[in-house]
Parts: sequence; structure tokens; C-alpha cells
Amino acid sequence: MTAKYLAIAREIKKRIDSQQYAANAPLPDQHALAAEFSTSRMTIQQAMRQLIVEWLVYTRQGQGTFIRKNYSQLSQWDLAGSDYFGATKTWEHVGPVESQVLRFELRFPSENEQSALLIDADAPVYDFARLRLLNGEPVSLDETVMPVALVPGLNKSHLESSVFRYVQETLGLKLMGSRRVVRALKPNELDRQHLHCDVTDPVLEVEQVIYLEDGTPLEYARCHYRYDHGGMVIVNNG
Repeated sequence: MTAKYLAIAREIKKRIDSQQYAANAPLPDQHALAAEFSTSRMTIQQAMRQLIVEWLVYTRQGQGTFIRKNYSQLSQWDLAGSDYFGATKTWEHVGPVESQVLRFELRFPSENEQSALLIDADAPVYDFARLRLLNGEPVSLDETVMPVALVPGLNKSHLESSVFRYVQETLGLKLMGSRRVVRALKPNELDRQHLHCDVTDPVLEVEQVIYLEDGTPLEYARCHYRYDHGGMVIVNNG
């Protein structure tokens, strides 16, 4: 389950992106935000610290918290390394996200998938590949495996809209977090075909396992991104 301060930080970021908060005026003070979100001032302070380390806002002693002037210059393609909300939620502030289903089938898991998902060899899985487009432009190619037992009733319409919305809102499952490995690779045939990569263009691969609240692996995926569509932002709150 997402920590409350992170959910608040995400909502404030959405408001900044949509220009609901004026760039030349301070954000609402912490007491007003605490009342609006029905939480403590300490939680609001945590949310603000999150936005500060993500380079969205800064504070002036005695004057308040302001949006950074160069915020709009940050890449719209960059992903937070801790983000596991799915493409539709991640990029909703930039524009419409379209998912083209390239493959959707049922099968039994490979040894690597059994290990990643903590399932047996005879536990059926969904295997699907989707091309994700943002504002009509291809941004990622995702190949995903999910245990059928955890996500009953998954169909093509969910893949074309939002799998995470189906998982969270319809099935009532709560997400805890993710483990990701990021590496640079040469493009494969699917990358060249759908991401419009040249054979010499590198791609950014994010290999990830998404976990439910109790630590059960929900999905194992390999997501490929064009090298010229930004990178991954890693925020250390330690």
C-alpha cells in the first residue's frame, strides 16, 4: 500500500503539472494542506521533502514553498525508480497513454519465471506484450507475466486500458512495491519493429517484479525504452 505522504506528493505533483498551482506563487501552507488531505502536518512535511529531493520544489525561509523555475525543462519521459503505478498513471500528466496488445496468451511458466513469481511449474500464467504510446509516440515495449490465480478474469480490454486499475479497483489487491534491475541492451527484433530503433541504438531495459502488500509477487516484466526518451530518476530518502 502506498505511503500516505507519497500519495500526497503525487497529487501535488499532478497539480503542478496541470498548472493548478501558479509558478510564481507559493504552494498552500502546510496547515492548509494538512486540513485538505485530512492528515498531520508531519505527513505534509514528508510529502514536501519528497518533492524537494525530486527537484520539483524548494523552500524559502519564512516565505513558503515554491515550484522550481526550471521544472518544466525536466524530461517528460523520466521515470521514478520507485514508481510502480503503471504507465497509464505514470504519464497521465503528460498526455493520453495508449496500449497496443501485441501478444496475449496462457501458458506455464519457465524456470526463471517460477523463481521470480514464487510459483510452481504447473501454475498457469498470463503472458502478454504491449506497446505503450504517449501522445501517439512509442515510448516502451513491455513483456509481462502474471499468475492466473492472482488475477482471475484478466482480458484484452484490461490490457488496452490499465491492468493495475483492474488489479486495485476491481480485484481489491494492494500493491506494496517493486524490485527493479536496469540495464542497457542492444535492441531486439521487436524493439526495432515497434520502437523504431536502429540496430545500433541502445535500449534501456527495466526488469522488475511488482509485489502485493503481503509480499506475494504479482508480475514479472521486462520493459524496454528508447534511449532518447529520458531515463530513470533514483531518489534516495535515507
